[in-house]
Amino acid sequence: MRQKMVHGKHLMSRPRRIILFVICFVLLLIASLFSTGSFIPSYGPHIVIFTALLMIAFISLFLEYFFTTPSDVLASTIAILLLISPLSQALSKLGILYCIFYSYNVLLLICSLAALLLLNSDSSGDSPRNKVSNYLKQFSTKFGNGKFLFWMLFFLTLVFYIDSNKSEFLILLGLSIFILLVDPINTLVSMGRSNRRHEGDIGEIIGVQSKNVFLARLYTERNPVKPFDVVEFRFKYSLGDEQRIYTGLIIDNFVLDEQQWIKILSNTDIRNALGNRTQNINYKNNVVYQAKAEGQKKYLKSFVGVVLDGSDIGKIRFEYDGRIPIFEGRLVKVNCQEKVILYQVIQGLTAMQNLESKNEAGFIVGEAVQLGEWSTTSIKFEKYGWVPDINSPVLLADDVVPKPTDKGELIIGYVPGTHYPVVANLNDAVTHHMGILGVTGCGKSVFCRNLLKSIVELGTKAICIDFSNEYKNKCSSLSPVPIVPEEKQDEMFRAIDAISAELENFPNKQDKELIKTKSEFLRASFIGLIEDYLKSDDKLALFELPDVSNTTGILEYTKWFFKGLFEVAKKAANSGKQVCVVLEEAHTIVPEWNFLGSDDRKAQSLVNTISQIALQGRKYNIGFIVIAQRTANVSKTILTQCNSIIAFQQFDRTGAEYLANYMGTEMVNAIPNLKFRQAIAVGKAFKSGMPIIFEVPELDEGT
Repeated sequence: MRQKMVHGKHLMSRPRRIILFVICFVLLLIASLFSTGSFIPSYGPHIVIFTALLMIAFISLFLEYFFTTPSDVLASTIAILLLISPLSQALSKLGILYCIFYSYNVLLLICSLAALLLLNSDSSGDSPRNKVSNYLKQFSTKFGNGKFLFWMLFFLTLVFYIDSNKSEFLILLGLSIFILLVDPINTLVSMGRSNRRHEGDIGEIIGVQSKNVFLARLYTERNPVKPFDVVEFRFKYSLGDEQRIYTGLIIDNFVLDEQQWIKILSNTDIRNALGNRTQNINYKNNVVYQAKAEGQKKYLKSFVGVVLDGSDIGKIRFEYDGRIPIFEGRLVKVNCQEKVILYQVIQGLTAMQNLESKNEAGFIVGEAVQLGEWSTTSIKFEKYGWVPDINSPVLLADDVVPKPTDKGELIIGYVPGTHYPVVANLNDAVTHHMGILGVTGCGKSVFCRNLLKSIVELGTKAICIDFSNEYKNKCSSLSPVPIVPEEKQDEMFRAIDAISAELENFPNKQDKELIKTKSEFLRASFIGLIEDYLKSDDKLALFELPDVSNTTGILEYTKWFFKGLFEVAKKAANSGKQVCVVLEEAHTIVPEWNFLGSDDRKAQSLVNTISQIALQGRKYNIGFIVIAQRTANVSKTILTQCNSIIAFQQFDRTGAEYLANYMGTEMVNAIPNLKFRQAIAVGKAFKSGMPIIFEVPELDEGT
């Protein structure tokens, strides 16, 4: 249960107010019995006195416990008019005062009713109609307090109808004073509103809304404040505590019945960071002051916002402060159970406050996924299994000092704006296959070539299916060689054409011997060329295609190569030599079934051949790096074998649906917004198990 406190004491709970009202009612019955001889008076003036005192108690404890509204004024004036109208003769001793009091209530009734009727929530507060409504509201609530109206009615009736020399007069007067002060705490608060000021004070603490969140009412005349300003106040949190000074941040600013209120967050982290003080003789108890606390400037330079409701273990929502720039991929931290947990920003959303109760309608909600707790020893993020408290401060993450990686590992990039590395295990990247996906111009090919250089430096043989001749020029430092010499390539294509020509004839007219001879030539040629490369000292071989389309000849040529590679790999399975096959522009080599070219059967046969290698690749020391622009165009049979994914910027829905299986919808939604040289890494090859947005360092391919 939430506890509300004022001046170190609990504000009266509803059950206690009900008990006090019952006590007041019993005392009224006793006073009536003493004055009139019966519990319920029957004489007009005594009815007025009894009713007025009862209504004062009811209004004090329930109707206007915190403030007066036009509807409260309307209810009070109607009740008074209904009470005294039929008793005009019985109250004749009041004379002209009766008419004045009656007219005054009629005026308040009209003003409060007009204020309610004129109010138009669909119009601006500056509209003429709403301005008039506001003026009438201020007048009626200021001069129509129910306690005041009923006490005036009581006092007039008491003075004119009860002899002041009798004990009855003193009893009724004392009872009225008791009822007025039946909630002395709230009375003192009301008095305290007008008894201000100290330089720099902006309001007063009214209650503790929840853990570490304080509710304060702002003064009408004060310096302007806004969310996330720093404030200080002296407060006694509980009966066993001493008065101490709290330093906090304003986390919300709203209007309630024409009064401005704020919520203040003051937890241990904020107080320590801002240099919380224990004593200051210039501060009054429960008064809020604007502050320039120690460490304020440094703290606010990293302050991003506060955690909102709707957060969970995997993702937090936070209200963005707006003081410092934030962007997708930025790393933030939140303290959770004395652990520093890191989150990566993936989304920013605009939201609207309730215009009926909020001052500022617009604000920004950020979303960040959990990366976990950073381990400096293993150089990775470790998942943390809990959610931070609501209103916990969200800060920019502290940077780290780069640490050398182990052999066989490569830093492929860093979390944007930091030196937190994203580390890949190169052996796992090859043996478990890797997919590199993204639109043209996002940086994926440059990234892949740099990755390939690191892979071959470990002794892994690499074969790149390249028809653009880029690898020959861009990877010149590796001295790439064609796996099939140009003169041999022409001979192979003639053999493929000869086989294709025979297969187009009817089976009874086909030259079986020619087909067998040419097929054996192709098989033996590819096996020999691949074995020669694997035995050589060359690091990178290029399997160059003369055409970018998946025509029948190209498909057959590629299929024979992969059949030869698979056969060589099976024979050399125990040699320990690892081969990395790079499928550049994979949609051309292994297209999805609905993107097949001229001969569906032959294209599907090639896809099946490569799929067989992908499925059994680890057993035979063959791994794939699949590079594609759109996942929709690439065989899902091949892509699903990629246990590691690097996703650069993409826009197609099919790709998003496919990638959601790897990294979840939150990260997938961030992909279209990735900048140049930014990507998301997820899978077996990466040390951190969570998807991470990272930035590829600018690479010089001349080195």
